[in-house]
Amino acid sequence: MAQGLTAPRRRRWLHLAAGAALASAGLSACAGGSYNANGASVTTVASPTNGTVDVSNVKGYGKILVTSRGYTLYMLSSDPPNSSTCVGSCAIVWPPLDSSGKLIAGAGVNPKFLSSFQRSGGAHQVAYHGHALYTYERDTGPGMTTGEGVETYGGIWWVVSPAGQPVKN
Repeated sequence: MAQGLTAPRRRRWLHLAAGAALASAGLSACAGGSYNANGASVTTVASPTNGTVDVSNVKGYGKILVTSRGYTLYMLSSDPPNSSTCVGSCAIVWPPLDSSGKLIAGAGVNPKFLSSFQRSGGAHQVAYHGHALYTYERDTGPGMTTGEGVETYGGIWWVVSPAGQPVKN
């Protein structure tokens, strides 16, 4: 099938074939990890590190919460304390920070604010000062904050400060 294609076209064909295979399996390859239709965690190459919360100084925001790989963490304004309303397609666009491993508070993170709770599908999610934490699929690298102020899925998404408060820029 891919025979006779130039190298760039062969790579594109292989990428499309891999995407089709994931789609037929009901999985997503979004950056930052995702959850399938049943709420089960699906690990992808670019998934954030489980259960680790660090602090990073990001231009325009100051110190904010990030994963150990530097990906910005967000909270949803409409989430109840220590709970998540982000399920289904929301959890694909805004992957919950998984806490299947040990919770780790990096430098600048208040360990008393760090906790986890069980999601409706059985997976565990990290919370900080009672706010469920998520990454954003459009943040393709450390320090990106493209989800700040986005209004969708019943609320507004905010970057989170080390004090556990939304950073509203």
